Amino acid sequence: MEKTNKLQIVYPDEEHGVRHPHCPHGPTLLFQKCNQLADKPAYAYYACAAHRDKRLCSFQLSAEQLTPQKLAKRYDLGSYIKSYKKERQKLLAGYHDDCLHYCLYCNVPLLRDDQSLHVGHEMVWNLTNDLLCDPTRFLRPLDDDKSQAQYFFDDKALKFFGKCFQSLGVTKVVCMGAPRLHAFLHNNFSEIQTFLLDFDHRLFFFYDDEYFAWYNMCNNHFFDKQQSLIFEKFLKCKPKEKLLIFTDPPFGCRVEPIAGTLRQLTHTFNFMNNLPHQPLPIFWIFPYFSEHYIQQEMPHMRMCDYKVNYTNHSAYTNVGEKCRKLGSPVRVFTNVPLELLHLPVEEEYKYCALCQRYTALENRHCAKCGNCPAKNGSTYRHCELCGCCVKPNYVHCKNCRRCTQTEEHECQIYQANQHCWICLQKGHTELKCAEWCRHHSVGFVNRGDNIITCLLCKRKGHNERNCRQRSNYLEEITFMGITEVKIK
Repeated sequence: MEKTNKLQIVYPDEEHGVRHPHCPHGPTLLFQKCNQLADKPAYAYYACAAHRDKRLCSFQLSAEQLTPQKLAKRYDLGSYIKSYKKERQKLLAGYHDDCLHYCLYCNVPLLRDDQSLHVGHEMVWNLTNDLLCDPTRFLRPLDDDKSQAQYFFDDKALKFFGKCFQSLGVTKVVCMGAPRLHAFLHNNFSEIQTFLLDFDHRLFFFYDDEYFAWYNMCNNHFFDKQQSLIFEKFLKCKPKEKLLIFTDPPFGCRVEPIAGTLRQLTHTFNFMNNLPHQPLPIFWIFPYFSEHYIQQEMPHMRMCDYKVNYTNHSAYTNVGEKCRKLGSPVRVFTNVPLELLHLPVEEEYKYCALCQRYTALENRHCAKCGNCPAKNGSTYRHCELCGCCVKPNYVHCKNCRRCTQTEEHECQIYQANQHCWICLQKGHTELKCAEWCRHHSVGFVNRGDNIITCLLCKRKGHNERNCRQRSNYLEEITFMGITEVKIK
């Protein structure tokens, strides 16, 4: 693990002895800041896994103040759960004899006799069966990016996901924080069973426990024990059934807790099916610029070129005045082999025979890099001085040995945020790699060259990260997404 001053997160795992105190939203996360000169954290504290805003959850406890009593304390939300279920039963019983409405101000469904208490409130009148089958079509989306942000997929994205699941032979989908996909599959794909895990308590009113659980995806916490038992039954698969986990977390979430939850769900799946260890196919929807962080936690995840559009986000779409010129930055990260995902050619995707997978139309294959390198929706160009493809607006800085934005570029600050292509550690570039210099001479580097020289093999045309002889000079061991490099 890198010794940085960045805030690190420790995920709760009670089954393996990592116990954390609880707040009303389940087990907390341990946040710790490590001192570069000491093994122990400079400071550490427990805080809510769901909310970073203290106005939404004020729980915060210094690690030094943790006691057995505080560790054992639990918060009972049973009264809330009972009231939600009671309201749901009342509505189901009265719906056939009465019209059902919804108060957007109070966030409660209403029968005719309840209307007098909501005079002057904004209402959705006479809910049709179609709306009840997909409440995301009329509920106001939650808009806290750090915990409960709700952006709903457009119809093209929904159809793409549905076709992917069909072609992969998926028969069960766990929709973790994806209520519109849950409704779409439930209403249009009778051969696919779905179960919705969501933090939005409003969904209690529209889905019974056979299809829904009130859930915190940042710590794998079920608020209702009965729902968790039903979910475990859903995970149990017959020989020909195939289950996939689909998650669309708020983009303000850290990747560590989401990855921790995905690992725990996979563990529960294997336990329920008496399997030693079988990885589950995963679709994780997140912005392309989070690729590095996701692969640090889950190295087998790869980014698909498909641009995911939302109906209620002005930038994460390809329509409207505020849409991005390069399209939505949101992508699908998956451990499913990318060659198995057929991207729709009618949405400007193509098949690359050299990469043997579908890519975006603007993503041109680079013979020197051996792949289709673009990630952000533009057409990358190959830089001979970097030895790799870069964004078209980037300019090479010979001092930093990288292509970068020219605006406000300061070499010292930029290099402090780079990962060395030799030792992979953050804080320097290859010419200043102390670990490499301790064993080898960097040698003379001609800054006037028009092509990069690899510091490992001393050959031109590629960088150290892409050196085919890398294993002759470096021993690399990867465990849990962290790679340790030793100089030979």
